[in-house]
Amino acid sequence: MKLIKAFVRTTKIDDVIRALRAAGAPGITISRVNGVGYGYEPLLFTLAPSEIKKAPEVGRVEVVCDDDGVDLLLTAILTSANTGYPGDGIVFVTPVEQAIKIRTGDEAPESLTRQRNRNVPKGESS
Repeated sequence: MKLIKAFVRTTKIDDVIRALRAAGAPGITISRVNGVGYGYEPLLFTLAPSEIKKAPEVGRVEVVCDDDGVDLLLTAILTSANTGYPGDGIVFVTPVEQAIKIRTGDEAPESLTRQRNRNVPKGESS
């Protein structure tokens, strides 16, 4: 299994999500984060908590998938997030040693699939 973690422009998040869904991503986590890239000049601003808003807001998109799905999902991210201008973002692919679904105790690869109507309390989903 692999964890694909992409940092992309916030304006491209919807495109990336659509592309990942079309490519068959088993699940997607999206977060808004603040970050600085390679052009960071420490004298221009500080990353103190009161000043963090000066760092640009970017989207962090995370997907865990089987090793076989990495290339397809990576291509989906790279093509959908690309504008051709500096600041498009970066993608990291790292190994995942174990994945366990908290509710069921299922381990990968079953933990990465959605199972319906398996002792799900009313009003909740798996």
